[in-house]
Amino acid sequence: MSSWKLPKSLKQLKDNHLGTSSNTGRSSSASTSTITQTSLDKAALASTSTLVPSDGNGASTPGGTATSTNPGDAAPTSTVQPGLLIITLHEAKGLAVPPSQGSQRPPSSGGQPSSRPGTAGATHGHQRHLSKLFRTYCVIEFDKTQVIVNANSGIPESPVFAGYTTQFKFDVSREAELSVGIYMRNPGSSSRDEDVFLGSCKILPSFEERPSNQKKNAPPPKGFSGTDWVPLTGASSTGTIKIGVEYRKNQDTPLSMADFELLKVVGKGSFGKVMQVKKRDTQRVYALKSIRKAHIISRSEVNHTLAERTVLAQINNPFIVPLKFSFQSPEKLYLVLAFVNGGELFHHLQREGKFDVNRARFYTAELLCALECLHGFNVIYRDLKPENILLDYTGHIALCDFGLCKLGMKEEDRTNTFCGTPEYLAPELLLGQGYTKTVDWWTLGVLLFEMLTGLPPFYDENTNEMYRKILQDTLVFPENMDRDAKELLARLLDRDPTKRLGANGTAEIKSHRFFASVDWKKLVQKKIQPTFRPNVMNAMDTKNFDPEFTQEMPMDSVVDGGAYLSESVQQQFSGWSYSRPGAMGSTEPGSVRDPGGMGLGLEDER
Repeated sequence: MSSWKLPKSLKQLKDNHLGTSSNTGRSSSASTSTITQTSLDKAALASTSTLVPSDGNGASTPGGTATSTNPGDAAPTSTVQPGLLIITLHEAKGLAVPPSQGSQRPPSSGGQPSSRPGTAGATHGHQRHLSKLFRTYCVIEFDKTQVIVNANSGIPESPVFAGYTTQFKFDVSREAELSVGIYMRNPGSSSRDEDVFLGSCKILPSFEERPSNQKKNAPPPKGFSGTDWVPLTGASSTGTIKIGVEYRKNQDTPLSMADFELLKVVGKGSFGKVMQVKKRDTQRVYALKSIRKAHIISRSEVNHTLAERTVLAQINNPFIVPLKFSFQSPEKLYLVLAFVNGGELFHHLQREGKFDVNRARFYTAELLCALECLHGFNVIYRDLKPENILLDYTGHIALCDFGLCKLGMKEEDRTNTFCGTPEYLAPELLLGQGYTKTVDWWTLGVLLFEMLTGLPPFYDENTNEMYRKILQDTLVFPENMDRDAKELLARLLDRDPTKRLGANGTAEIKSHRFFASVDWKKLVQKKIQPTFRPNVMNAMDTKNFDPEFTQEMPMDSVVDGGAYLSESVQQQFSGWSYSRPGAMGSTEPGSVRDPGGMGLGLEDER
């Protein structure tokens, strides 16, 4: 048998680390680096590009909705003006607390907390021997920004929160639902997996500011406004929660680094770094990604950087990290994103070895919804891997790092750019045949295989040999793998992209019997509770990030004078800034008190 040789074109490629998160273990090896051509797609991409949803046949439908059936996906534009959403949490009643977790004090736990698989002898997370007073807590989420609020009185069945004495401000840059989930901690456990879900509700706030002189008989604003009792669904179908919602429009003023307090460095890439920051007026914690303009210009990465900003600004999906703001200085571009600190999926997979089939199915289903949304707006993701998937406080996934997205890809459109991560590359990409949206279904199959077994299906430490395996080797499954998972993987990892499951649309993947137990409507509404919740205390918690980064002093480094860019070059970034709510300091008239991580025990911000 003749020896297999790496195609000549592949030898000319170089690794290019675009990721914004820490790279440890397998992700730091050469074989798993994200790779991309230095000469990228030459089609011009203005920074103000608009993503237009497709009708499913490749035709664009301006003003319509995406082909995705996810109710959480939003139209590509929003008429909501930048402002603040002010939330007041009063009390809940009628919660269905399990008998063993009710008003009686639970027995104290003894001995050491149990370890998760693969973590014997290690301590992950925190031992939480909490008083009964703080056992019930709420997770308030708006546009992927989460705040954890502890009850400060009452009983587990009827907890009482701080009410008007403590209100929480969220930055509004687009229309999004407000969700409130109620949980009960298990004080005898070191893991949040045993926290009891008590119920949740979703509210679409009104984004119309009520004038102070509004007449009493004026029509009410669209959406929820004011203070009222809201019924809970889930475990506490008879429970209700009293919540106040107020929207305040802000003046559109420029945003700058002065509006943020730098907390920690959480990652570095080729073009800049990512820092955990706190917005000074609302006290919300975000991830701030800084990118040096000179670097992306020298590496012909301007189009991909603008594409990342376009996708993040215009896609609204519960399983995609949203862009809150973007702004620039003469030397740098800045992206301000929701700070999701539950850790990379890679981190958890590396620690536990592999996931059980139910957990792998849950993550795959949420990712499927995210990719469906992107495809509906004619976007190919192209870099799906565990390092680009984060877990939030409640255990849901959040897809991040959109630097390799390809925009404007209709159903039958092909592109030839060689990019991605070696062990996830599809055969048609390796062969230089051009590829369509179906390349994302190959990577989804590789990811599911890795979650179930611990390694990608064709993995080899030798990159050339791995490419040969991807093109030639038979797909081999462990004997004990779930039968439906095997059948799904065989169809997702079909080397013929025209026969690959998903070639005729996402619906044929969703209808596969592997997902028979998934209620897709509940899933996209986040009404299905994850079985695993990361052990993070609040938004300030950075233990899931590499200490190599977090121990570094956070600073917005000064670019030397040699990085001066001409006016014509700067013009490429003219439309970069996005949704800049004006400042609203805590000392201004009408402002509200928000502890924002001041250690008062009322709020664990996330």
